[in-house]
Amino acid sequence: MQRLQQQLNNEIMSRPFSVADEARVKAYIQDAQKRGEVPAPYTGKHWKPGYTCVDLRPYSYREYLACRYYHFYYGRYYR
Repeated sequence: MQRLQQQLNNEIMSRPFSVADEARVKAYIQDAQKRGEVPAPYTGKHWKPGYTCVDLRPYSYREYLACRYYHFYYGRYYR
């Protein structure tokens, strides 16, 4: 179990994180709120149980943004 946790930690920490990118995501969420948008359910083909929005980022930045807004709006990830 400890080996699996360490492997997961290494995988997460190897992903890049950009503060500037996070600012753009927050701006996107604020704009969507101002427009009164309601996030749509996920219709793509990349989502799997146990995923977070970061897992969508390699496939599509647009799907990543939509996931972040969905999570912000509903307080949960896609089902």
